[in-house]
Formats: sequence, C-alpha cells, structure tokens
Amino acid sequence: MADDALVLIVDDEPDAREALKAVLELDGYRTLSAASAAEALALLATQVPVCVILDLLMPDVGGAELARRIRADHGTGVVLIALTGSTRADDTLAAEAAGVDHLLHKPLDVKRLRTILPPVA
Repeated sequence: MADDALVLIVDDEPDAREALKAVLELDGYRTLSAASAAEALALLATQVPVCVILDLLMPDVGGAELARRIRADHGTGVVLIALTGSTRADDTLAAEAAGVDHLLHKPLDVKRLRTILPPVA
C-alpha cells in the first residue's frame, strides 16, 4: 500500500531535486530523492510513495522507461508526474505510452503541480 504523504523525486540534477523537495515539504509531504532510475528502483523496492515525480531526460535510464518499470511493479497505485524541459513531441508520446499520469514542463509551475498532487491525508 502506498504511503499517502510520501513523494519520490527522481532527477539527475541536484539543484532541481532540492528545490522540489523544499516545495513539497512545505506542503506537508515527506520526500525521498534519487539521482538515477537505478537509485529510484532500489528505493521503490522498500517503500511505496503515493507519487513519483520524475525527470524524463536522465542519462542512465530515461524517465519514460522508469515510468514503465514503476507501472509494471506497482500498477496504477502510484501517481506518476513527469517533468521535462523538452518540447519534442516524441518525449510527450513516450511519457504517455509509459503510463505517466501528468506531464509538466520546466520551469515547473508549482501552482499547477499542487493541483495534481494527491492530497496529504
């Protein structure tokens, strides 16, 4: 069962992870963070967050592939939010095909993010 206040942030950019972590924690979420898909999958083997916010363009395994793996392991019980700086239609289509629930563009619109995050119980 997913932890209703836990959000996993997956981004290879440390500053992006820290900024998002600060916003989420101000809103009452607890956070985990990972710098790679491999690190994220290791965390997901021990804890199931209510939401994973993942960067689509990471150097090891891209966000779309990570989303596919999360869906395979956890079904639809975890909300997947992809972040991207890309404007390529292929990236959007790959995210949708992988089962991402929401796609947000960088720079992140925090107000928009807050409307789609599962509420903290």
